[in-house]
Amino acid sequence: MRSLLFNVFFYGFTFVIAFISYGLAKLSRKERMWPVLRFWGRAVLWALRLFLGGRVEIRGREHLETDGPRLLVSKHQSELDIVMLGLLFPDTGAVAMQELERYPFFGAVLRALDLVLISVDQGPQGRTQQAIDGARRIIGQGRPMIIYPEGELMALGAKERYRKGAGHIYCALGIPAIPVASSHGVIWPKREWTKHANKTAAIEFLEPIQPGLDLDSFMATVEERIETNTMRLIREHASGPALEAAEDRHLRGASNET
Repeated sequence: MRSLLFNVFFYGFTFVIAFISYGLAKLSRKERMWPVLRFWGRAVLWALRLFLGGRVEIRGREHLETDGPRLLVSKHQSELDIVMLGLLFPDTGAVAMQELERYPFFGAVLRALDLVLISVDQGPQGRTQQAIDGARRIIGQGRPMIIYPEGELMALGAKERYRKGAGHIYCALGIPAIPVASSHGVIWPKREWTKHANKTAAIEFLEPIQPGLDLDSFMATVEERIETNTMRLIREHASGPALEAAEDRHLRGASNET
């Protein structure tokens, strides 16, 4: 029942916010969209506490206190990741598929948010260059850039191949990268209707990786930091069958499909 109440609120309220965002996009009022989206994020966290008794801790804020551009390379377990990162980083940049522009609703919103739009028709090298050029534009505007290197939502303890887009951006732009670990899936598992009540989760910003590593060294470093610290958070916040399943996936190096 608690999960049902939260879902009714979340999907109903999200529809209202999406409709408002679409209207602002059509009116070319981008500057008004991010305050609306931050209000949405705060409301979702309020509902998480009210209906589920859930709580999200924010750790490692000291790693965000440096001046200059921010490239965040994050684990992606839950829709709650988007809520938290959008709440913490207004006017953020991220990668989206350019093909979504073809849809009337998504196209207007994506263009207004000024994201990095990648075409699947460009091939691997073309997509890499699009990501670098887009990130350079976002960073040049003083906006943070968020990358999910696995490219999809992950089950607790699971790991997909880390795509090298974040590494190419790091090397091309010569900027620090902040790895981000999380245990959001303990409360809100990937694309699952049922949420888990009375749980605590965390998002943790880890020590920045300074410029200077080559591509392969960077990818190995960022993957090790994210995966090791994500499992530490999962072990802290998960319990019972959920923790057992996460430990099994981690031990086997399992992806979502294995």
